[in-house]
Amino acid sequence: MANNHGTSLRRPILLAIGYGLLVICSAACGNPRTNPPPENALDSNETTGPVERPAVSLRPGHSVGDKFRTTRALRVEELTETERYFTESEEVTLTEVLRVDDTGRLLGVRRAWELSVTRLVKGYGRGEEARGELDGCTLELTRRNNGVEAKVLAGNPGIRGANFLIEGFDTGLLPLDPVREGEFWVLEGGRLGGLNSFIEAMQFEIEKNKLTCQAVEISPSAARISMEWHITGKWQGAVAVLAFDGEFRFDRKSRMVTGLKLSGGRQGQRGAKQQIEIEVTRRSVQGWLDLDR
Repeated sequence: MANNHGTSLRRPILLAIGYGLLVICSAACGNPRTNPPPENALDSNETTGPVERPAVSLRPGHSVGDKFRTTRALRVEELTETERYFTESEEVTLTEVLRVDDTGRLLGVRRAWELSVTRLVKGYGRGEEARGELDGCTLELTRRNNGVEAKVLAGNPGIRGANFLIEGFDTGLLPLDPVREGEFWVLEGGRLGGLNSFIEAMQFEIEKNKLTCQAVEISPSAARISMEWHITGKWQGAVAVLAFDGEFRFDRKSRMVTGLKLSGGRQGQRGAKQQIEIEVTRRSVQGWLDLDR
C-alpha cells in the first residue's frame, strides 16, 4: 500500500489506499448395534445440555490464478455552523494471484489500479476531483523478508519510499486461532497498521487504539464479525477521541473478506459535527474484463 499524504478536511485528501477453514469430514459408519443398549443408557431424545459448536478457522487463503476486485472508500463529512465539507477518496483495484505459500498466503500478485480518486465538496455542489498517482497503473508486488518489492508494469507512478501491502488491511482483523460463534478477540497497536492509515491520512496522530471484534454469526458459508474501534490521539494539535462501530463478512468458501464497513467520528466535540465512514467490498472475478460498473 502506498503511503497516504493527508491534508485537513478542507483540502483534498490524496490517498493511495493499498492492500491489502473448517474442513468438514465424513466417516463411514460401522455395523449397526445388534445387542440392546444398557438399561442405564440415556434415551436418544434426551439431552445433557447445550451442544457447543466447534471452533472454526477464519484464516484467508488463495490459489495461483485467483482474481478479485477490491473497492475501498473513505468518506468524511463535517458540518460547521455555516458550511458543509465532504471528502471522498475511492480506490478500485484488480488483483491476480501469482504466488502463494503452502497455507494460501499471498507471496506475489499483479495489481491494477482501475481508479484512485479524491473528491472534495464545499457545500452541496459537484466540488473538485483529483486523481491519485496510482490511477491507471499496474504493479507486480512480491513479498520479501524486509517488506514488499514493487515493480511497475504499466503507468509511471512515483513509488520510491512507498509502503505496499500484498494483502488487504482487513486480513489483519481476522483471528489467528479458531473461534466459536459469540467469541471476542482484541487487536491493538501495530496489528492495526493498515487500518490506521485511513485515520493518519487525515492528519490524526494516533497515540493509542483498540479494536474489539466478535464473531456474531458463523455459518457453513460465511462469518459475520462485529467491530468496536476506539482511538485516542491528537488532531490539529488538540487532544481528540474517535469511536467507530461496524462489521465485516468473511466468506468461508472463497476464504477472503468480502465486505467491511466502519462508521463513527470524534467524540465529545462541540460545534462542528463530523462523520467518518470506511467501506471495503471485494469479490472474485473470472477475468480482467469482469467489471462492476
